[in-house]
Amino acid sequence: MLDPQTISLRLQAASDGTYARRISRHISPLKGLRGVPTKEIVSILVASWRSGIRLPRDSDALNQLFRTAYEDGLVAIGLTAAALPGAPGEALDLADAWMEVADDLETADAIGWLLLGPGLLATGEPFVEHINELLSEASAIRRRTAVIALMATLPTPIEGPAAAALRERVKKRKVAFVEDALDDLLRGVLPRAMKDTDAHVRKATARVMRTWAISSPDAVEALMAAQSGGINRFIREETEKGLRKGRRKQR
Repeated sequence: MLDPQTISLRLQAASDGTYARRISRHISPLKGLRGVPTKEIVSILVASWRSGIRLPRDSDALNQLFRTAYEDGLVAIGLTAAALPGAPGEALDLADAWMEVADDLETADAIGWLLLGPGLLATGEPFVEHINELLSEASAIRRRTAVIALMATLPTPIEGPAAAALRERVKKRKVAFVEDALDDLLRGVLPRAMKDTDAHVRKATARVMRTWAISSPDAVEALMAAQSGGINRFIREETEKGLRKGRRKQR
């Protein structure tokens, strides 16, 4: 791959002070924010992917890149996601290391959807047990990452600038990790996720529930009916939106 310092220099050259000040109102990662517009992150990520990435050969360079700044981290995640099909175990190792230091939602979500979820699926590791273990941790951002990993079990196209390299690899505009919702895995995790009281985790859970309901309304209705002690109002309302859309699709 390109030298991580070269990638960082390209990102710095594409930074915009005005943009940095604007997004710093919403995100302030400890490792720093360059202020690189999304389209520039995508462009640099795709160009970096074309230079050639292979795991585990490039693991140290990717780890160095991830820890440099917020935008550098997204590029590192994107490069790792594109390399994951050839070395899912190594990609999952990087995801585990990066979850230890991630402190913003965008980075956490990219790790969850692009690395943790597909990494667990590809390696055959016990998905439900691993995610539920993360959901028991004190760190809310790690619990959020665990919930967003469930998006990899849904037939939903990946999103965000870090997804660009994987789309480039497969030459498709829309890329999902599965063709049908993996209902058993979702049933094994979401009852616990729905009990989480952190606002950011609840938003992630509501998103997963709403998305799952569009694909598998019967499975979601059964799960909702089986929950004891009630369901958070926001999660219920978002899930019902998905159920209505899922029922319309069935007609």
